[in-house]
Amino acid sequence: MTQSRSHAHQSGSERKRDRLRGVSEQPASHGEGRYRASIGRGKGRQVNLGLYPDRWLAAFAYNAAVEAIRGDLRTKNEIPEKQQPSADQVRRITARVRCRLGLDTPTPPVEIPPTAEQLLTLLEITVASFWRGQVATHVADLGRELGIAARRLAEAARLLLWSHSSGHPTARDALAHLLARRLDHTFRRADVTRAVLDDDGDDELRLARWLVYPDELPGGGGFRDTIALLYLDRDAETADSSQSATTPAWALTLGVVPPFSSDRIRSAYRARSKTVHPDTGGDHAEFVRLQAAYEDAQRYCASRGL
Repeated sequence: MTQSRSHAHQSGSERKRDRLRGVSEQPASHGEGRYRASIGRGKGRQVNLGLYPDRWLAAFAYNAAVEAIRGDLRTKNEIPEKQQPSADQVRRITARVRCRLGLDTPTPPVEIPPTAEQLLTLLEITVASFWRGQVATHVADLGRELGIAARRLAEAARLLLWSHSSGHPTARDALAHLLARRLDHTFRRADVTRAVLDDDGDDELRLARWLVYPDELPGGGGFRDTIALLYLDRDAETADSSQSATTPAWALTLGVVPPFSSDRIRSAYRARSKTVHPDTGGDHAEFVRLQAAYEDAQRYCASRGL
C-alpha cells in the first residue's frame, strides 16, 4: 500500500516537472501543430504565440516571448540540449513571436512578377483550354462559336501580356508561339507548322481561332483533320502532280480526310446535317451543297468498293 502511494506521488511529481510554461496540447483535429504557446500580458489577457508540431518548439516560443517583453524577470522553460531548436528555427520562431506580441511589423513578401513563360502557360492551360471546351460543346454554330472564343482569347492575351518593358511578347507573338507549340505536338512536322503560321493574315483572331479549335468534333473531324485537309494534301500535289492527288471537293464539304470509308463519310454527313439543316436554323443552300457532296462521296466509295 505504501509503495502504491509512493508510486502515485512520484508520477504526479514527474507530471508537474514535465509541465511546460505557456504550452498546452491541442486535440488531434488541429493538425500537425498540436502544441499551442501563449503568454499572459496582464489583466487576464493571453497572447496566442501560435501552434507548433513539437512541445519543445512551443516551449521555446514561450521563452522568446518572455525575453522580448520581460527580460529575465520571469522563469523560462528548461529545454534539454537534444531538444534545442536549430538556428533557422530560432530565427523564424522569434520573428513570429515578436509579430504576435505587436513588437515588430511583419515584413511583406517580395513580389516577383510572373515570367513571360509562366504567363504563356497560364494563357494556354487556363484560357485557351476553357474556350476550346466551350466551342466543342456548342458546335451547332461552329463559325459563330469560334469567333466568340477567339475574341475572348485575344483579349486575355492582351491583358496578360501588356508589359512589353518586362520582356513580355506581344499578344500576337504569344498566340503564334502557342499555336506553333500545339502544331508541333500534334504533327511533329516543322513544315506543317511553317505552312500554317507563314500564311498571309496571321492576325491575333486568326491565330486565336486555331488555338480554340476543338481537338475532336461530333461525327469526326477536329483540329488535326482540319489542318490536314488544308495543308497536308499539298504534299501529295508536290510529290506527284501528274496524279492530281488533291483532296476531293466533296471531302472538304463533308470535313473528312483520307483514308476514306463509307462509315466515316456517313458519320461526317450526319454530323454536318445537324448544323446546316434548315429545320435547325441552317442555310438551305448550304444543306443542298452538303447533300450533293454526300452523293458524290457515295459514288466515289461505290466505284472503289469502300
